[in-house]
Amino acid sequence: MNNVEIIIGEGITEEYYFKSVRDVVYIKPLAKRIKPYNLKELEKAIKQYAGGGYTTIHCLIDMDNKVKKAETLSNYIKLKEKYHNKTISDGKKGVNCKVFFYESYPCTEAFFYYYFEYSTAEKTNEGLKSWLNNRCGYETSERYLSTHSLHKEFKKHGGCLKKAIENSNKSVKSREEGNYSFTYTEIGGLVEKLGIKE
Repeated sequence: MNNVEIIIGEGITEEYYFKSVRDVVYIKPLAKRIKPYNLKELEKAIKQYAGGGYTTIHCLIDMDNKVKKAETLSNYIKLKEKYHNKTISDGKKGVNCKVFFYESYPCTEAFFYYYFEYSTAEKTNEGLKSWLNNRCGYETSERYLSTHSLHKEFKKHGGCLKKAIENSNKSVKSREEGNYSFTYTEIGGLVEKLGIKE
């Protein structure tokens, strides 16, 4: 069976970003959003895609909305322990699907920021979006995302994907487990798995 991969994210940003890098990665997973996003919807999507012929599911997780409430964080940790780096198997249905979680704090925009600069100082979702808007006109509207290749926009304004991956991996190595006042993203590890051409 061929390896069929899918990326699921919390919104439109992740979907459009991974569409924008399809030409520069070897593995070209389908990117989908979960709407409305919550942990129940995430688990539902994992089960749906695992049973739908996908062999690898990559879940992109924004941590800023998980750490606001202790109960939400606890439920998230349980869900991650249940699925992350595990294989969903069902011999009767022929299902054999590996699931991975990739966290970003505060959000996916941390990876976009790392195209340009490195910092682990605590940042907010809105702060990163504002910084990216000032740097390259970045917006999170469907109108903008559907008409601009995020990867090309970041490159055009001096950003570098290899730098983003290096900064991402550095942030993960520097972070102490459970420290959610520390900007980090694991998305660099995912992009490395996909294999970049540039």
